[in-house]
Amino acid sequence: MFGTRNCKVKYSYSHGGATTFESCYDFGKNAWDFAISRRVYDDVFKATYQTWSRDLALEWSRNSKFNGTFKISASVNLAEETKIPKLIAESSWDLEM
Repeated sequence: MFGTRNCKVKYSYSHGGATTFESCYDFGKNAWDFAISRRVYDDVFKATYQTWSRDLALEWSRNSKFNGTFKISASVNLAEETKIPKLIAESSWDLEM
């Protein structure tokens, strides 16, 4: 809705086609989000940080024609007293019949 301050401004910079830096400002939360990703052959490594929630996340993904697609991610909330990471593993295959 216009005028509710629910607006985000995002800036993305790609360096050499392999590394991407992103920053995003959320006017509704008055907070910044940051991300950096790096492509190495079929792999993509990404780190994100959200200042509002103090969430830090790391992700590794691969999109391969031969082995399918997978993503492994870990996130932790730095504001919590016990910093136990949440781990997620995803995988998918394309089957032709």
